[in-house]
Amino acid sequence: MLSMTTAQRDLLRLLLAAERPVGAAALGRQLHLSPWQVHYGLREIKSWLNRRHATLRHAPGVGVQVICSPEQRQRLLADLAAQARFQLVLTTEQRQQLLALALLTAIQPLTLAELQQSLAVARTTVLKDLDVIERCLARFDLAIARRQHRGCWAEGDELAKRQALAALLWGDVPFDAPIMSVAADRGLVFVLAHDAGLLPIVGQASALVRELDMAAAYELIALAEADLGGRFSDEAVAPLALGLAIQAQRVRVRQYVGWDDEALGWIQSQAAWPTAARHCARLWPDLPEGQRAAETAQLALLLLTSARDEPWPGDRTAATGTLVDQLQAHIAAAYAAPELTRDQLLRDGLEALIPPACVRQRFRLWAPPKTIADIHTERYADERAVAAQLAEEIERASGAGLPPDTIDELVLLLRAAVVRARPEQSRHVLVVCPSGMATTQLLVARLRARFPRLGTFEVLPMRELTAARAAGADLIITTVPLVLPEPALVDIIHVHPMLRPDDIAALTQWMA
Repeated sequence: MLSMTTAQRDLLRLLLAAERPVGAAALGRQLHLSPWQVHYGLREIKSWLNRRHATLRHAPGVGVQVICSPEQRQRLLADLAAQARFQLVLTTEQRQQLLALALLTAIQPLTLAELQQSLAVARTTVLKDLDVIERCLARFDLAIARRQHRGCWAEGDELAKRQALAALLWGDVPFDAPIMSVAADRGLVFVLAHDAGLLPIVGQASALVRELDMAAAYELIALAEADLGGRFSDEAVAPLALGLAIQAQRVRVRQYVGWDDEALGWIQSQAAWPTAARHCARLWPDLPEGQRAAETAQLALLLLTSARDEPWPGDRTAATGTLVDQLQAHIAAAYAAPELTRDQLLRDGLEALIPPACVRQRFRLWAPPKTIADIHTERYADERAVAAQLAEEIERASGAGLPPDTIDELVLLLRAAVVRARPEQSRHVLVVCPSGMATTQLLVARLRARFPRLGTFEVLPMRELTAARAAGADLIITTVPLVLPEPALVDIIHVHPMLRPDDIAALTQWMA
């Protein structure tokens, strides 16, 4: 074997780091390799190890393991680190994502010959990949233009290109293994960064990652929060930073957004405009007036559409107040609970949730996909029906509907409001936790903190749980699977001692 592929190198590194046999399927999952790729890679690795007097043992039903002494293992790792010749063999999905990134960031059209050389693949492969990418970009109203003697490029407005870039860099792609992601502690992560020198298109992607200054974006967010008098929610900060970093990079290469007069006028009327204008003037003082206004609008939209935990001063407009009054009246009528018209927590939630979502929907802006467990199950059917009615009312009043993920959050707001509106009840809750006193006390403390109105808690050893004791309880919370000695009309909820999110959802559903 003249040179190892990077996939084989990574396989060997995993095997040398493992103290026990590792299954071939597990190796494939860790490295996103097919069974065939793992099998072929192990065959080549075996030859590499044999030449260094080490053995690769592959036992069916047990796994794969490198057989060698600890000293020899260290020598093998050193040999592997010293080897300079590796062949980077991209998967189809990796190649297509890199090609999409190249098209979205290219300043000039890219010829097929350039793409072939950059990817080290045949012309027909590039053409097939372009067909796949075009279908992916269609969700952003982008197409791939192809002209003989000129090349190909992503065709569409700049705002759409930035949305597609944000989705690709976040990892929101129709592929099983994204090549990019955003980590809270590491910023933008490119999985092929350590192989940037092995293929031109990988080097270009790695250079783009270095250009995207996430640290500066986080600093800008902190300044904007101080100006606007509020804080973005924790989960909104990373996508906002990514959007700001992309904007800064695109401005540096002189790729500017454009707006029609109506959209620009509307954005200029929003409370975030002065903050956006001040920071745009600071960041890009040499931009011509028209382009600066357009980029100010882009920055303002990023601020306006990012989620917050509580409403900001700019969110509490007269129009929003009137709309929230109507929504609370609708909710109170739907649940026959007049007190919900005065529920301040519900009001705060609606005022924080609706404005950013409506702006995002109005301009069809991308946001990271978000799924809430069990939200579309039967247990939330009533809240989903009411949330759909509220979404229609919001669209009639504002002209912009709510994105699906925002409707899911509205469902949770409704569920929380309903739980708060339930009358106080004196419930007797038995807690069965055979894991020891410390674990039991921790569980009860978490229950009291999370559900102060759930009832009174009694800790009961499992051996003392009889049908009679169970019949006197309103609910049994247990950390182990539990079967009562005799049938009893009492609900049993099995939870983890640390009270995980699905446990909290189950208890909330029971209270509602």
